[in-house]
Amino acid sequence: MKTNLKVSAFIVILLLTILNSVTISQWTYCPGSINMSGLGSFPFISVVDQNTAWVAGGTGGVPKVYRTTNGGANFINASGTLTGPEFYAIWAIDANTCLVGDGGAVGGAGGNAKIWRTSDAGTTWTTVLTTGGTAGFFNGIAGLNSNRNFAFTQSDAPTGSSMFWAKTTNGGLNWTTGSTSAGGTVGVAGSLWCSSTQIFGFGINSTTRIAITTNGGTTFTAFNPSVTGTITSGFAADDFGQIMLAASTTSLPNISRTSNAGLNWATVNVGGTISGTCVIKWLQGSPSIAYLLGLTGTNAVRKSVNSGLNWFTMTTGGVTGLNDMAFTVGGLAAIGYAVASDGSVIKITDPIGDGITNYNDQVPDKFALQQNYPNPFNPSTTIKFSIPKSGYVNLKVYNSLGESISELVNKDLAAGNYAVDFNSQDLSSGIYYYTISSGDFKETKKMVLVK
Repeated sequence: MKTNLKVSAFIVILLLTILNSVTISQWTYCPGSINMSGLGSFPFISVVDQNTAWVAGGTGGVPKVYRTTNGGANFINASGTLTGPEFYAIWAIDANTCLVGDGGAVGGAGGNAKIWRTSDAGTTWTTVLTTGGTAGFFNGIAGLNSNRNFAFTQSDAPTGSSMFWAKTTNGGLNWTTGSTSAGGTVGVAGSLWCSSTQIFGFGINSTTRIAITTNGGTTFTAFNPSVTGTITSGFAADDFGQIMLAASTTSLPNISRTSNAGLNWATVNVGGTISGTCVIKWLQGSPSIAYLLGLTGTNAVRKSVNSGLNWFTMTTGGVTGLNDMAFTVGGLAAIGYAVASDGSVIKITDPIGDGITNYNDQVPDKFALQQNYPNPFNPSTTIKFSIPKSGYVNLKVYNSLGESISELVNKDLAAGNYAVDFNSQDLSSGIYYYTISSGDFKETKKMVLVK
């Protein structure tokens, strides 16, 4: 029997059209969020694990913080002894410990902005960092899921001269501070991200609209993405700071993407009816998964599994007006929470597969095994490899005695460039080796675990 090629082609095109328009991975409403009040129109959220999340905001100079430890079934007022203006920054360390940052004065007018810290679930709060000056405004606090005691924060220039930034390695008890003149003097709330102790960045309210450091804050480099607009509210990058995604408050459904650390930018349309302030989050530890939300639009959340090249629509349980979202990883799933301008919270447990990801659409011309990054590492690191033709691939990790302790890849793969994460949570410090085998190709590299 002959195959009708025209019909077959039509079916393929139809299937691709359906796949590109289908909504995936439903978000669900957290019923306990109905009891939160006084958060204002711009609440921000931080997630610790599947059950634990903190929300911060406020209105009229009255700050508010809430927390859940049962997956959103209940949110408890954790404002405690807090005083002063509203909050525009939050980083939760665990179920009892959290950092929040204010806008300097009522309505975010700027002033001697403060970072507050609690270690008793919000009963008491103490000031642990101030900007000084009269124009400080903390635009966010971003940290590492793998080490939540590390966090980075950024403020508008306190005196109108240079941007203020700070980082902590002990959960906010102590801070290293610095300044940068890269890009302007005013940042954008919710635009901060962090992918390692050396790589973090933020959005800017000016013509040069993003800034990034790859050396722990010693220097920052500013870039101007391809999309229009002067307020970059959406900004995220992969663990290496090579692939970056950026969007302004007026650019949706278009965003900017670079795959060479900002040298060149291309415009990507995320699809659908979505507009307004944009937030972008790269899933830490993943080479290719990113999430995006817009303030306006039905189901205004998007997900990319190929580093921002293509996007799928995600349903949001009828909740609209989303202002912020946050993610961590639990097992083989991304754990996400998002908060709307009316205080409604939604959450998701989003499977991320077997951890093997094809991180770009190019076919390599030779086999290659890259050095893991970061290295030294604790507790997780990413290993990238390339195979120029389809075939069986095996990737194992060995200890210093030559004993196999983990098999990261054991399957047939198509030609491409891949990345896989290795988690060493149950291992002790030391030297480890990883070996790849595919056809006649075999290579081994060394990595160092430091705890």
